[in-house]
Amino acid sequence: MPSSLDRLVRSIEILLIGVEMNVNRKSINPIGSMITIRQVKAARALLGWSQSDLAVRSGISEPTIARLESLDGELGGRANTAEKIRAALESAGLEFLDENGAGLGVRFRKSRRSKRK
Repeated sequence: MPSSLDRLVRSIEILLIGVEMNVNRKSINPIGSMITIRQVKAARALLGWSQSDLAVRSGISEPTIARLESLDGELGGRANTAEKIRAALESAGLEFLDENGAGLGVRFRKSRRSKRK
């Protein structure tokens, strides 16, 4: 069970992810907007996560993850459930791409660290 400090740190991480996005803002699916089940499945595949891994990292039960992924379309369930799933995937270094002519997607977030010679 996460402590209050853990939850606070997680909330700050989620906020920083939003600030950290320095790529074309029109192509990024902003925090709070809907993502699709296919994006969630693709995100898990990029990370090599099972439904169980996502359940542990998001705090959502594995049966709920399986039930949500058995559907198609936008990630359903309670808003809090979708936010936790998205936050877990984003905190692992992913960002969700919105429909921008090329289609919805997910990718690893670009690092802001510059390479020093």
